[in-house]
Amino acid sequence: MKLSATYNFGSGPSQLPSTVLERFSTSFLNWKNSGMSVGELPHRGVFFQDILEETKSLVRELLGLNDEQEVLFMQGGARGQNAIVPLNMLKKNNKCDFVVTGLWSKFSAKEAEKYGDVSIVNKLTTESYERIPEIDSWVIRNDTSYLHLCTNETVHGVEFQRVPDLREVNRGHVPLVLDCSSNLFSRALDLSNVALAYAGTQKNLGVAGVTLVIINKKLVESCIVDPSEICPSVFSYKNVLSENSCQNTPPTIPIFITKLVLEWIKENGGVEALTEINAEKSKALYDYIDKSNFYYSNVHISCRSRVNIPFFLKDSSLNDNFVEGAMKRGLLNLKGHPVLGGIRASVYNGMPMKGVLNLLDWMSTFEKEYCYET
Repeated sequence: MKLSATYNFGSGPSQLPSTVLERFSTSFLNWKNSGMSVGELPHRGVFFQDILEETKSLVRELLGLNDEQEVLFMQGGARGQNAIVPLNMLKKNNKCDFVVTGLWSKFSAKEAEKYGDVSIVNKLTTESYERIPEIDSWVIRNDTSYLHLCTNETVHGVEFQRVPDLREVNRGHVPLVLDCSSNLFSRALDLSNVALAYAGTQKNLGVAGVTLVIINKKLVESCIVDPSEICPSVFSYKNVLSENSCQNTPPTIPIFITKLVLEWIKENGGVEALTEINAEKSKALYDYIDKSNFYYSNVHISCRSRVNIPFFLKDSSLNDNFVEGAMKRGLLNLKGHPVLGGIRASVYNGMPMKGVLNLLDWMSTFEKEYCYET
């Protein structure tokens, strides 16, 4: 039976707005009467270069970037950047610092260990990752090459509520690097004092295949790495910037879809409007979970994610029943990550409030059927 409506709560690739899918289907095959589909456009030709420049312009406008910040499009995803960042940014002392708040920042730090001397600035007593330590407890080395953090952890549902300002701890000279893969464009983020931010686009910005990188030009100018000796040329920020993201063939179709998503964001009030909408969606879920004796969340209220909401049934033996029943109602990909288990609802930009309300209705129905006194 074909469902009239389905809602994809997966952590990525995520649900796309219906408007974007419609525009893609009508414009893809013959782009601007060129006789070519978007996927056939030469990447250095005028048609694709126009798409590229329009996409960059939308990123700059919607994020309010300053003149020192440049927009790059790369490949390899956020995991690729875990290696690309140290290959480009490590100074001669090879030191780099990391804030570890969940699975993905842990992976980032582990990857950097291949290239440099890694220090975890927040001392971990547990890997439950239920809250973010206060910035004044971080031990950031004065001579570190950069400090890396993940603004939102998709697995553990932990999110920085603001971009940390390292000047508060007398480390304003340390370049700040952000993995924003799961919350860039979902809420307003102040990137004005950030050296580099990167995000895979398959969560809030489109489909898998392209990584958006926002880099401060002063950082590029001060890079000491000789890419011909250390870093693959296609992963050198200097090269990607000088070649306008076209040193090698860029992922043209994913960039085009990102352009369509950015247009949709602009038409719907920009990042400011999405900040409020996503707050409402997540609040509705957290409010229900907190009031329930059947479901619960481990994440401290001070750092709960607005876009990735892991939660648990007090009787974990019911997890499969919950997920299977949800699928029958068109509520897809709610199974929690294998590392954490439980249930996870990812409510990125493309998830409408109606999808959240349908999920809440299922949670209520399921609770009434299986609830018992604990």
